[in-house]
Amino acid sequence: GLRTIRDIHGPWRSCLEQAAKWGLIERNPAGRATVPKYKPKKREIWTADILMHANEVCEDEELKLAMNLAFSGSLRIGELIGLTWDCVDISPEAVEEGRAYIYINKEYQRVSKNAIRQLNGKDILVTFPSKSKLCSTVRVLKTPKTESSIRKIYIPRTVSEMLARQKAEQDKIKEMLGSEYQDYGIVMATGYGMPMGTGSIHKRFAKLIEENNLPEVVFHSLRHTSVTYKLKLNRGDI
Repeated sequence: GLRTIRDIHGPWRSCLEQAAKWGLIERNPAGRATVPKYKPKKREIWTADILMHANEVCEDEELKLAMNLAFSGSLRIGELIGLTWDCVDISPEAVEEGRAYIYINKEYQRVSKNAIRQLNGKDILVTFPSKSKLCSTVRVLKTPKTESSIRKIYIPRTVSEMLARQKAEQDKIKEMLGSEYQDYGIVMATGYGMPMGTGSIHKRFAKLIEENNLPEVVFHSLRHTSVTYKLKLNRGDI
């Protein structure tokens, strides 16, 4: 798109400008290029009423949990999928006293194997097994890019209850599968314990929108909904 063209032109022009200063080329050819104008579109978000309606019609309990975590905790999808049970406090005492929380200290990402080799595994906490040795990328849990991303987020009772149901369901599956369950402690895990993956959440969210004729928004937009909407959705419990 137009933004991509502008993003490429900027650093390329700077490189050629430096080359011209060094005498490697006579002049900077990118300097005369006509760059298309780009006006960023405002990201659409759901109102509190629409989000509440989406919660009511959503029959996919895992998607509902993902939506409410992203919304109430302002989580990026990588932080959401990277959340582990050891970073969750939904004990009865914590919920009753209004101090249930999740702790964000890592994120899920798919990265190239070459990048991991170059960094000698720096910042990589967990590397998940690949389905194929031919795949050039691998799924990992890694530390956040910035220290400011590490944070404790207090969650409302409604989300605590959703997390408790998710944990109970996982415990049943683990008991049934035994050693076949690959337990990485992931909250948003597949039936065999592996991280759910961003594609799965995006597809399930798009399906919810299509089947219920909801305004089209991207999953990432849920973290941008205002505090006012959060208060209304959770009846002041935030």
